[in-house]
Amino acid sequence: MNVSGLSIMTRKMLVVRGFGAEAWSQFYRSVATSHGCFGSLVTADTHVPLPAFLGFHDALMARFFKEDDASYMKLGREASRWALRDGRLNTLLDAGDFESVVASLPKFHRQYFKEAATWSEASVTPEGVSFKVHDLPEWHPYFEHFIVGYIAEILEMFCANPIRALRVEGGSGNHYHYLFHGSPSHEESEPLPVSTRRPPPLSRVAQELSDRELEVLLLIARGRTNEEIGAVLGISKKTAQHHAAHAYRKLGVSCRVEATIWLMERGFIGN
Repeated sequence: MNVSGLSIMTRKMLVVRGFGAEAWSQFYRSVATSHGCFGSLVTADTHVPLPAFLGFHDALMARFFKEDDASYMKLGREASRWALRDGRLNTLLDAGDFESVVASLPKFHRQYFKEAATWSEASVTPEGVSFKVHDLPEWHPYFEHFIVGYIAEILEMFCANPIRALRVEGGSGNHYHYLFHGSPSHEESEPLPVSTRRPPPLSRVAQELSDRELEVLLLIARGRTNEEIGAVLGISKKTAQHHAAHAYRKLGVSCRVEATIWLMERGFIGN
């Protein structure tokens, strides 16, 4: 797998704007001594081998930014703003309607990653935008948190809402799933941590959920439609809707986003 030199060009613009041209020159010279491919001319059309790119990115974060998930996501948003407003990709979002914009999101993987099996899918749902990435070569915060920030910023260009990213699955492995939404009732702007511990004791409310209602909620959290839930559980779409409605009332939530957050906060959703 190779990464497009466009990624390097984007980082150059951000570092120069934030820290000055000399800071970028010093950093680039140090990276070139560790990774020989950076000693050649790197343009937007250059293909940078993945190990060298990830080494470059780790060094970049260590020198100029914090090495945490929120910083990766913030950098992704800044890179998105430059690439799509001032940079080479400013014509990629010419689609007229929002659904077409969402349908075009997977092409960004093809712009940045070359000779890669990685692919993504995006769709508009009643709760927001579902975004899934598959077949990552490895897990790295760049592949998840940076890309999620990049996509969130694209969506915010077309929405009045501040866009929030809710992690449904991810944090390790070779795939992840996020729900981007504009709900004003929750302030998460970072991926919620995926619990690696056993779920905490069930609250009184959770104990009132039937097994079937909990099954339906877990499938909802994974982005399944009512029709898909019915097919998985061997029930009708209408019955799935009834189970979801009953569960919502018991939890005191009003939509899929809130139900998913409820499950995540209590450790029901993990790797």
